[in-house]
Amino acid sequence: MSVTVSLFSKKVGEIRKFLEKYYQKEVDLDSDVGQWSYTYNRPLEAIDMISTVIDNSHEHKINLCIQVGQGDVHVVTEENCNDIIKALLHLYYKDENE
Repeated sequence: MSVTVSLFSKKVGEIRKFLEKYYQKEVDLDSDVGQWSYTYNRPLEAIDMISTVIDNSHEHKINLCIQVGQGDVHVVTEENCNDIIKALLHLYYKDENE
């Protein structure tokens, strides 16, 4: 199961600044990029990115969406983050046991 995480920001340089902090290294990304997406083949890695974006939402003006497989795109907010993470964990462990 793949999970695509997409970051959006209207603030110039915000996504690059966040990703460099997250990965703790320089990221090859133009400063004016307003959208970044990555498809994780391991949902647990996607959960780490999701929780980090939400936990740092007071510092970075970034919006976050996810898509599981070819399913619908869902906006992740502080209000629904825990439910989305629980659902991803449920899907991950369900797939592992099949």
